[in-house]
Amino acid sequence: MTAIAVVLDVVALGFLAGFLYLVTRRETVPGDDAGRTVSMILIAVSLGLLSVPLWSLL
Repeated sequence: MTAIAVVLDVVALGFLAGFLYLVTRRETVPGDDAGRTVSMILIAVSLGLLSVPLWSLL
């Protein structure tokens, strides 16, 4: 269980890093690309929330 929780947290951090990368290069992103940044942050938050029950089982 610990390994699954760690993997979920690492993947969530990867999505957050990708989100931050997209936000910092915002001036080169076309205007219709806003949905991708929102979806990345929602995926990262949901993965983080999924790992909480796994950590509580320890």
